[in-house]
Amino acid sequence: MAELISQFGTIATAIFSQVGTVASTIVSTPLLLFTTGFLFLGGCVGIFGRLLSRN
Repeated sequence: MAELISQFGTIATAIFSQVGTVASTIVSTPLLLFTTGFLFLGGCVGIFGRLLSRN
């Protein structure tokens, strides 16, 4: 059981490392930052619109 938990920790560390690499790449490239920001804001507006239109 301890070995399984240790493997989960290793996997989580690798995932967070990759997320950090992707985030730093997006932030350092203005076109990716603009595109990602635009898509994120569009998703937020869409979700907020759906929540407001629920009856």
